[in-house]
Amino acid sequence: MSWLDHIKSSPVAHLNKHLDEPVKKKKKVIKARNDCPEVVKMHWDLKYWCLEKGYTLEKEYRFSKRRFRFDFAIPELMIGIEYHGLNSEKSGHTTLLGFTKDTKKFNLAVSLGWHVLAFTVLNYKTVLQEVEKNISNKNL
Repeated sequence: MSWLDHIKSSPVAHLNKHLDEPVKKKKKVIKARNDCPEVVKMHWDLKYWCLEKGYTLEKEYRFSKRRFRFDFAIPELMIGIEYHGLNSEKSGHTTLLGFTKDTKKFNLAVSLGWHVLAFTVLNYKTVLQEVEKNISNKNL
């Protein structure tokens, strides 16, 4: 006799009715993030640079109580880094509403003391040079 049959035949079997019901698994909705090659390159360039210099690189960093996030941030230096995927099918940066939201985010970040660096497919390879230029301008 299996353990399940034993439980079903017990005097308290009515308490175990749920054992006959099929297990319903909740579907987890995991939103896969398929970063474009430019974002992946920026991430690893910044990651290695930060490790070398002793800084922390944060991805999808929320910099205020509002829901605004930077694509990347180096919190110790208060540098936010944004990639505008203008070529992407799902880019919110190409609409008037999306671009306006970006300007609100940038203005809020600057008012909180952040330095925001923005990149596109044409200049994303210069991310490390721009970060270092920004650091030297701030005399850190």
